[in-house]
Amino acid sequence: MSLLLPAAAVIGGTLALGVVAELCARAGLARFGGYFPLRPFLRQRFELDREALPMLEPVVHWSVNSDGERGPEYEPGSYRVMLAGGSCVESYYLDQPTSVAGRLEELLSTPEALGSLGAQAVHVGSVARSRMTCEQLDAMLEPGLARYGKLDCVVLMIGASDMIRWLEQSTPTERWADPAPNNHLWGLHPRGPFGWSPGGLALRALAVRLKGKLLPEEVRRTGVGKRMIANRAHRANSPKLDEVPDPAIMVDRFEAGLTRLLERLSKISDRIVVARQPWFNRVLTPEEEAWTWNFGQGVIYHKPVEVYYSHRIVGDLMQLVADRCGEVARAHGCVDIDTPALLEPGLTNYYDYIHFTPAGAERVAELMADAVLAPRS
Repeated sequence: MSLLLPAAAVIGGTLALGVVAELCARAGLARFGGYFPLRPFLRQRFELDREALPMLEPVVHWSVNSDGERGPEYEPGSYRVMLAGGSCVESYYLDQPTSVAGRLEELLSTPEALGSLGAQAVHVGSVARSRMTCEQLDAMLEPGLARYGKLDCVVLMIGASDMIRWLEQSTPTERWADPAPNNHLWGLHPRGPFGWSPGGLALRALAVRLKGKLLPEEVRRTGVGKRMIANRAHRANSPKLDEVPDPAIMVDRFEAGLTRLLERLSKISDRIVVARQPWFNRVLTPEEEAWTWNFGQGVIYHKPVEVYYSHRIVGDLMQLVADRCGEVARAHGCVDIDTPALLEPGLTNYYDYIHFTPAGAERVAELMADAVLAPRS
């Protein structure tokens, strides 16, 4: 019995210390954990499925810096550009140098461009994330912008996600709730949720952060993109809707979200470039149609979609969003790029209805670079 009491005291004390350490870890993360668009120090190597994506590079590399941007580490003194938007500028299936961000940084780093900017170096960091509406992009950026201080330029390409979310929600005609999970908004955040199982501890989250910083590992995946084969076949064999209700509520919501986003960004950057979202802006041939897979009722990543929208409807909606995007950008003194009018539709520039091949990403980056370098009016 005499040994039981000391043992119980040791066990109880250890548990109490563990609880205190866990509570301190949670409090520390809440105050200092930070919000990052992508997981800092993430390294990925994708081998793309050649049947699904033969027009893209066979191997794709992802490298995320300590600020949670896809791109290299920021070197103090560099002309700093933030690239933000949805999947089209995220360039998920494009290699880092041939992504929109990679090409934009290269174009702005020529001697002529550096001379025009009055800079010794240029840094372009991409915080773009797939299916990010203007409202969600604003929510994602808000808690982390203080970390940047002042940016030299922000480049946005937005609009498609707002339209896609409306279609996914079955085209509501009244104001609708669209809450975004934390893991959709941020690649790394301090919100947990935390529990008392080993996998749910804040202490474990801290250890994972430390390991990612000190011992980063490259995640390797093969056959990436293969699901697109089934998605394309499903769209081809499913019913298509060729009518939607009045889309004014969607376009107005997009305008309100973009307005708030531009007002927020104007506080940290005097120069904002807004590139309107381009799309495959003509009637598709049967061959081109066969490469498309998106625009259904419901989220195609979550469960099978049974009904899709015609590309005629999608094109009309994209035009409405692009027109409104240009109006809002100009009203806020931003540089407005009419990208849809300047990017040739075709399988040279697109690998589906809205996403860019390396050639398309290069052309988009050229338009963005010209806008960044254009004299201020």
